[in-house]
Amino acid sequence: PYVLFVTVQQVFRLLRSLRPLRVINRAPGLKLVVQTLLSSLRPIGNIVLICCTFFIIFGILGVQLFKGAFHYCEGIDLKDVRNRSDCESRSGKWSNRKYNFDDLSKALMSLFVLSSRDGWVNIMYTGLDAVGVDQQPIENYSEWRLLYFISFILLVGFFVLNMFVGVVVENFHRCREEQEKEERVRRLAKRAKQMEKKRRRMHEPPYYTNYGRVRLLVHNVVTSKYFDLAIAAVIGLNVITMAMEYYMMPKALSYALKIFNYFFTAVFILESTMKLVALGLRIYLKDRWNQLDVGIVILSVIGIVLEELESKIIPINPTIIRVMRVLRIARVLKLLKMAKGIRALLDTVMQALPQVGNLGLLFFLLFFIFAALGVELFGRLECSDEHPCQGLGEHAHFENFGMAFLTLFRVATGDNWNGIMKDTLRDDCDSHVDCVRNCCVSPVIAPIFFVIFVLMAQFVLVNVV
Repeated sequence: PYVLFVTVQQVFRLLRSLRPLRVINRAPGLKLVVQTLLSSLRPIGNIVLICCTFFIIFGILGVQLFKGAFHYCEGIDLKDVRNRSDCESRSGKWSNRKYNFDDLSKALMSLFVLSSRDGWVNIMYTGLDAVGVDQQPIENYSEWRLLYFISFILLVGFFVLNMFVGVVVENFHRCREEQEKEERVRRLAKRAKQMEKKRRRMHEPPYYTNYGRVRLLVHNVVTSKYFDLAIAAVIGLNVITMAMEYYMMPKALSYALKIFNYFFTAVFILESTMKLVALGLRIYLKDRWNQLDVGIVILSVIGIVLEELESKIIPINPTIIRVMRVLRIARVLKLLKMAKGIRALLDTVMQALPQVGNLGLLFFLLFFIFAALGVELFGRLECSDEHPCQGLGEHAHFENFGMAFLTLFRVATGDNWNGIMKDTLRDDCDSHVDCVRNCCVSPVIAPIFFVIFVLMAQFVLVNVV
């Protein structure tokens, strides 16, 4: 009864991690993305059947080729070891690879690792070295087996799984087209309001009609295309001088770059001041590029002040000063803005950010749920000399929520995620219900956890973005 109670308690504790899904109903944009993905399930069904067919075919073939052949001897002297009896007679340990083809379920798991193209080379070479049941592997024993692995990578890894992704993305675009019809009506209404404002402004006198002679002269200068070209040239020179810094610079070059930094900062301050005088505060700050200019100028001045006071008054990390200076490179975007095509691309990126934000929120929910599950499932795994790890370690573990989040980000990028999953499938672990360290994980739950997360993160959401 106690074991049953603890098991039920763990199940309910795992279900608590699904609570963040309630956010979906409260965010309309996020709800649209989820509805789109759910509506993609029906057309995905045919592709899933094709994927499963290929996986089962190659899985059965893999079992016929490699069942029982991925075992190997672990020990000190393996020079003349040829089979299991030789290994055990020399006090060796007859072990099996975590990814093997002993039965169909294990073969399918190994093929999924192959299809993700993370660590597939190790599995392939293990297959090439395999001799037979209870036989010690020999390097490149059957090189013709290379055809099995290469054909699977080509057929499934490159074509079938990309068909799966293509159906999701195509259905996503179809749902977006339906939403575009509603958004088009809103855009037309918004455009009509903008045209009405323009008509009103056409009947109004220009804002600079009451300017004096000096202010009007400044206005004509800052609105000239030659002024923009001159500022663009200054921005380019500023980037060049910043790129000239390197380790162990001569003092003369360091002093010269410092003078250039003061000069460019003065030019940017003068530009902002002239535009502020010519346009007025309201019109000047209405443009987002001008807001960027003001922010960069303020940060540049703060950087110079902190650099001068660094060793005298304020004990501050000099790296912060360098970061403030590097932020001035963002003015290159304004230089690019002058090109019509690049400006259109930048505007497109700005308009797409709200939609990407909804997908980012869905990403966050996915990571949040799986991080909470990971802490509950794998938080008590131990990595030590007695229990070596191939993926988990100091910088990748599930002992707390923060590191679990970062570990899942590493899994989403496809960096040695198969090694992390391999560590969760260890045999030398504590199987007691109330264990504290190095607790066993179900050999069924762990693969399901990583397979679902890899499918959602690597194959679906990344491609939808």
